[in-house]
Amino acid sequence: MRITNNVLARSLLYNLNNAQQTMYKLENQLSSGLKITKPSDNPVAMENALRYKSTIAHVNQWKANAAEGLAYLETADDTMATISDVLKRAKELALQGANGSVNEKDREKIAIEIGQLKEQLMELANTRVGNKYIFAGTKNVEPYPKGGNTWLGSDDIMKFPVGSALSLEISVNGRGLFGVTEEADGTTKVEMFQVLEDLKLALENSDEGALQQSLAAIDAQLDKVLDYRAQVGAKQNRMEAIHQQLDDTAANLSEFLAETLYADVAEVLVKFKTQENVYNAALAVGAQIIQPSLVDFMR
Repeated sequence: MRITNNVLARSLLYNLNNAQQTMYKLENQLSSGLKITKPSDNPVAMENALRYKSTIAHVNQWKANAAEGLAYLETADDTMATISDVLKRAKELALQGANGSVNEKDREKIAIEIGQLKEQLMELANTRVGNKYIFAGTKNVEPYPKGGNTWLGSDDIMKFPVGSALSLEISVNGRGLFGVTEEADGTTKVEMFQVLEDLKLALENSDEGALQQSLAAIDAQLDKVLDYRAQVGAKQNRMEAIHQQLDDTAANLSEFLAETLYADVAEVLVKFKTQENVYNAALAVGAQIIQPSLVDFMR
């Protein structure tokens, strides 16, 4: 095959054009910071990047759910700790009232404080996180409205999704914790409240036998609260583990996305300078083998 000046010129132009296209792509990567600026650059990598982004969005939502669930469970545990403190204070007062050296007037004063403790328990029953009542199940209502005598909470379990097929329980069964039962007349009897009400009456009446019964009843309530706190503690531990796992997963996916989508500026800069040198060298060689007028035209 005869190699003419036209063949050399076409070959030189072809190579220079390829070099310019490569430099153009590298320049785009430097200015945008992305390896892929359009799907045609690397269809497979673009598909992977879109999949990573979608998965990261889901994981971040699950992380947010887990964080909210933890806040919910922590509030429930703190509230039950306060309930225990109230019951312990009631027990201390009951022991004082059961002391034979305490007169009726002092017992009446103790009874007043017991009444205040009962009111506090009723307020704690309506504790909420945001707009969610922690003892109302899935209902968004006060489980024990002030001035009422009916439990409005639900026994349904509230769950938060923390995975593609995983939801964790976060609610505390208020009916079981407070010992709620329905009376024949449609009103509600709350065992925990009733224990303090009975204690108050025993103090007002200086009923020694009733005081002893109240002490035993308070101990039973304290044991029940402890059991519920243990359940919440187990849920907290699992939720914390899930949250940490989701955090690690999000970090790994973000790293994969960065490797797939984002350019290594130092590496791209080296490639760009190398390609620029190749381009300039090709021009210099072309000037030696092709007529100067053609090279001058290309410059």
